[in-house]
Amino acid sequence: MAFPLPVSRNPRIAIIDDSDAVRRSLFVLLGARGYDVDVFAGGAELLASAAAADCDCFVIDLKLEGGDGTQLLASLRQRGFNQPAVLISGWDVDSLERIAMKAGFAAHVRKPMMEISLADVLGRLLGKA
Repeated sequence: MAFPLPVSRNPRIAIIDDSDAVRRSLFVLLGARGYDVDVFAGGAELLASAAAADCDCFVIDLKLEGGDGTQLLASLRQRGFNQPAVLISGWDVDSLERIAMKAGFAAHVRKPMMEISLADVLGRLLGKA
């Protein structure tokens, strides 16, 4: 009698950022660390995609065309998506950490981010070292 082998998959990350350079960079950097990565230029694109349901974590820029990351996270939560989310932002504002936590983000990483700091946060959130 044959037993099926357990199949594990890489954690899937959705990157939502209106900067093509940021999307490309994170796609390459996180992919090299063993994550499956989907990229979206904005919230509307993500919400229109079936891929959101398969994501294990959202990495969302604060400033997006047509809204901001906190509004996008609220929309995701209203639609039943409860995966952890990380806010990324280049804004150097002392209250940004508080804004992120109040909006329901699990973490905040400042741009320009070092690959290791975002990877460390994702590793903690998803149990991937």
